[in-house]
Amino acid sequence: MGSPRAVRVFGVLLKSRNPDLVFLSETLVDSKVMKDLAVKFGFANSFEVDRVGRGGGLALMWKKSVACQVMDSSSNHINVHVMDDISISWKLTCFYGFPKRTHRQASWDFLRSLSNNVNIPWCIFGDFNDMLYAEDKKGRHLHPQALLDGFRSAIEDCNLSEIPLTGGNYTWEKSKGKEDWV
Repeated sequence: MGSPRAVRVFGVLLKSRNPDLVFLSETLVDSKVMKDLAVKFGFANSFEVDRVGRGGGLALMWKKSVACQVMDSSSNHINVHVMDDISISWKLTCFYGFPKRTHRQASWDFLRSLSNNVNIPWCIFGDFNDMLYAEDKKGRHLHPQALLDGFRSAIEDCNLSEIPLTGGNYTWEKSKGKEDWV
């Protein structure tokens, strides 16, 4: 969100989808910038986690119609207690997995720790920086089977299930249209 182009594209996306709640990971800006953007785009509430060095940064923005209470956070997550219109209480975790492969076990263990003592419905989404299946990637370098197995094991240990993707086949692309497209 550090460039005018990113802010414009974000604004167009918000206008076309009109979400009640938005989570951003790798904002690459400090919390004041994100707080200002939340106001600019009509979100009554927001919670930000500052970037660390040149990377990271999380932001959760929600409209007045959504009742959220931030429970806790770190540079890798924001936990929120949500109460909907019909008095159903649930937990939302906005997750950002460690990007370095050498830290994936720490991501999986952290995910498991977040699942402890959850006694209400729980939804977790975000950027896990991981994949469940080899077919989830197209392009150079196969994803190591040990990483696929480790992430899948963490998902199973947390009793989570994948929400099917609608729209495109992938959630991230790099070098589209080039020989090294991933």
